[in-house]
Amino acid sequence: GKCYRLLTETDFYKLAKKPVPEMQRTNLSTVILQLKAMGIDNILYFDFMSPPPAESMIRGLELFYALGALDDNAKLTPNIGEKMSEFPVDPPLAKMLLSSGDYGCSEEILSIASMLSVQGVFSYPKGGRSQVDSVKKKFSVHEGDHLTLLNVYNAYIHNNRNVKWCHTRFLNPKALERAFQIRKQLRSYLRRFGVPLTSTSEIQKILKCITCGYFHNAARHLGDGTYKTVRSDLKLNIHPNSAIFTRTPDWVIFHEVVFTTKDFMKDVSAIDFTWLSEIAPHFYTYKPLPNAP
Repeated sequence: GKCYRLLTETDFYKLAKKPVPEMQRTNLSTVILQLKAMGIDNILYFDFMSPPPAESMIRGLELFYALGALDDNAKLTPNIGEKMSEFPVDPPLAKMLLSSGDYGCSEEILSIASMLSVQGVFSYPKGGRSQVDSVKKKFSVHEGDHLTLLNVYNAYIHNNRNVKWCHTRFLNPKALERAFQIRKQLRSYLRRFGVPLTSTSEIQKILKCITCGYFHNAARHLGDGTYKTVRSDLKLNIHPNSAIFTRTPDWVIFHEVVFTTKDFMKDVSAIDFTWLSEIAPHFYTYKPLPNAP
């Protein structure tokens, strides 16, 4: 078929002559990991059809080194890097899953990872947003969205994956069933890699494990309702759909950034900032400020 885009003449002449190739405007982490897994060491000089910016490639390599996926010779590490390349999820999510055994929360992390892998868990009917928000509060916790998603998944399983139960709570049964299937697949990977399948009720362990994969997505509150990322100084806002939208924790980690009317963080959880230097001392250094006179 054909698709026609209608726009004003003024806007038409503002468009670039050619669209920017996807390789030059998307996250390169998965691409870098797959190239490394194929034995291509010098990826900066790889013959891409549309070469991405060298700066983006370098940032990707730095992130993999911080995640423990690359050694000092920029080769995949056997315990983390090679296993991450086999997971059918984004590298930070794979690192979170591989770390879950160390924190004794692999069952919870499996559920969270599967929920992060689907879109549209809550259905927002026209004119019914207030009803959805009211129901959503029953699942929400003040720690943030990751544990809220965990509560939704656990409730779905507890109610025998009942479609009618989903509809009465404005949940998308197709998305939840998809998460259920993804979880089974990810669980088989953990079994194959020898990650202990354990469970915990300690929220701090779960949040620390999430931080293991997403420490690079840390942001601090600026005091005016906005946040700034620690490494790149990108100014962000908590997404209105977040469980902690009405709160302003001092430090958060987030799953991704979406650009609409503002730059929003999605899937946000509050953390203790000391975890950053504890979990990723090679990425962050914590130095307490001297006492003011």
